[in-house]
Amino acid sequence: MSKLRTMAGRVGAPVRALVRRSPRLNAALWDVQYALGLWGYLDETGDGGVPLSLIETWAPHPRILDLGCGTSANLALSRGRYRHYHGVDISRRAIETARSLDRADASYAVADIRTYVPPDRYDAILLREVIYYLSVAEAADLLRRLPGLLTTRGRILVQIYDVQRSREFVAVIRGCGLDVTTWQPPEAGEAGPGAFFVLTPAAVAGP
Repeated sequence: MSKLRTMAGRVGAPVRALVRRSPRLNAALWDVQYALGLWGYLDETGDGGVPLSLIETWAPHPRILDLGCGTSANLALSRGRYRHYHGVDISRRAIETARSLDRADASYAVADIRTYVPPDRYDAILLREVIYYLSVAEAADLLRRLPGLLTTRGRILVQIYDVQRSREFVAVIRGCGLDVTTWQPPEAGEAGPGAFFVLTPAAVAGP
């Protein structure tokens, strides 16, 4: 996973700048990167089963919204373990690849996750290695908006590989006004999938 951290570190800052200046340019940039295969190695990473197993601890057979899903090929979704999966990404090429996977009970949309309004409410909203491609202000705005898209048992799951290099976004997560718990798989470390932050609205978390 060190390759992932290196790639994220190299492209994160320029991508965030482009997002702020021109969403259309940003979409074109991501299309080019996917066309060149720059993110193809992510499809072979082995931690994709973690999110579904973690989601099942609060919502068996969930309805899932995956924001910034990319090709979604590295997310393991076994047939029968989820009710519906809806993936959203700004890259048309990434979504074309995602659709070609022919997942059961799945739908997709090409859209900017900062402003996208989904067609349903969800038991889990995933932000897998996505949040640091936004500005800090945009990330905070998104986290304030997402609870309104959850079911009564729903939670938000934010994944960050390199917590140390993403401290400002970890601070945004912890300061978003939701109940936050952190979970790290046993294999976490240089080759592990990093940290998962589970964000729970107060109504779900209870007193």
